[in-house]
Amino acid sequence: MSVREVMGGDASIDASDTEARPAWVSSAVNWIFESAAMILMALMAALVFANAISRYAFAKPLPWTEEVVMNLMVWLVAVGIVLAGLRQTLICCDILTSRLNQNTIRVLFVCCSIVGAAAMAYTAWLTWEYLQFFGRDRSPILRIPKGIMIGAVFTALVGLSLTILANLFRKR
Repeated sequence: MSVREVMGGDASIDASDTEARPAWVSSAVNWIFESAAMILMALMAALVFANAISRYAFAKPLPWTEEVVMNLMVWLVAVGIVLAGLRQTLICCDILTSRLNQNTIRVLFVCCSIVGAAAMAYTAWLTWEYLQFFGRDRSPILRIPKGIMIGAVFTALVGLSLTILANLFRKR
């Protein structure tokens, strides 16, 4: 028996399976994150395509697109990791837990969740400190504040910490 089975989760990626919060809240949060991911991916694809067309068809590359795409990629990863945390589809190793009884798995899950959430929160705090120090630095071409990219890492860490904690309070 795996941790997911004991904790009430399964391998499906449907975020509406959670019972601790109303279905509409789960669906709304899931929709927001999925929409953000789709928009970010579409923008990235459009910019890469525009740069390729401009470079090879007109011999006039758009160097600024690389800078924007790098920023969008970090935000896409941040949105994706929070979405994976919400759906309980993060990588999980069941080699040890498959040999334990349900009560031991529950205790291990709670301990690991608390330690994991604390580690993410601490790293978010360190990222916040880093953001305060380097966030006003500017990128070389478009002069975009580096805080935009660092903010994505901070957002991912806070979001993942909250989703780990939220999994503790789901009905089992």
